[in-house]
Amino acid sequence: MNKFFYIATLLLILTNPSHADVPKKNASIEKMFSVMGIDRQLKGGFEAMLPIVDQISSQLELNKDEKEELKNIYRDWFHNDIDSDAIVSKMVYLYADNFNEKEISELISFYETPTGQKFLKTSPKLMMLGAQIGMEEGQLKQRLLLERLTPFMKKHKK
Repeated sequence: MNKFFYIATLLLILTNPSHADVPKKNASIEKMFSVMGIDRQLKGGFEAMLPIVDQISSQLELNKDEKEELKNIYRDWFHNDIDSDAIVSKMVYLYADNFNEKEISELISFYETPTGQKFLKTSPKLMMLGAQIGMEEGQLKQRLLLERLTPFMKKHKK
């Protein structure tokens, strides 16, 4: 019975259409990533997260030079320790699981247009500004969250 279960599970995994199509889609996804400038997008996504460092800097009461030093520590970590090739490799599977060949082709066509290129160029800045808007709203409503969390924390305090 166990052998049957393992063989059936293996067959399901191997015949899962979303994973079976990955090798065929790889070339299309890699083309899309090239058109997107995926390396630039990853770097832009990282830079969009730097407002979190601003928040940490404020909490630590760092001056301008110390804040920049902290940002450079994060940048150094990102550029020297993060394996962007591994990220891109995993993203290929992510896109393959969520888009079919036709959709990938349509995305490529869009990204090749001037509007698509503008979107790619401005999206890191928009992500950063959007994150700042979200953080500001979260800070404004932090008291309300604490009001909700306090009873929970009291209830589960050990």
